Amino acid sequence: MKTVKPTSIITVLVLAGVAATLVSCSSATPTDTPGVERMGRSVLRQYGPELWTVLGYRFANSQIGDEWMILEVSLSSPGGQVATVHREDVFLRTPDGNRLPLPTQKEFNEAYASLRSTIARADIDRDPLDYFPPDRQPCDMRFFVTPGAGVSFDEVVMNERRACFGRLFFSVPGGIQQGRWVFGIDLPESEIRIPFDLGE
Repeated sequence: MKTVKPTSIITVLVLAGVAATLVSCSSATPTDTPGVERMGRSVLRQYGPELWTVLGYRFANSQIGDEWMILEVSLSSPGGQVATVHREDVFLRTPDGNRLPLPTQKEFNEAYASLRSTIARADIDRDPLDYFPPDRQPCDMRFFVTPGAGVSFDEVVMNERRACFGRLFFSVPGGIQQGRWVFGIDLPESEIRIPFDLGE
């Protein structure tokens, strides 16, 4: 029977740790906003003290003129932290400075018939958002559900063991315009602010 040397075990553990670090940090480049990193052409990440947030806006960049914006978002929390994100904490700031709240499930239901074809296109045109440590358990962020497909929730609770993924919908009166938008989440002791440019 072959004996595994302790040094070999240590080497394997070190290499595994390095690999996990590379997965969570690969391709990150700074942006002109402190604390916000670019993970891909249309993927941005902000590691806040209460909440880690990854934003994907690839499909939104093709929606100029549409009256609903679709964003892909994933959330987790740093070690030792628990963060509760309420629906009313989440918003968009338009290029001209208006604040758009996250709609209710009822508002989404009322618009769903006109959004079905757009949602089908968004299912194809999306980026992976799994930029968290690999030991996080995936979960759904259910602020919105397809009418008749289950129950939506007005909050999601994050911690160091979970990484939740979801699609957010924002009603944009007058249509989506080119320029710099800001995705925001207000938390008790910190805030998430991720600027992104549409129509580049």
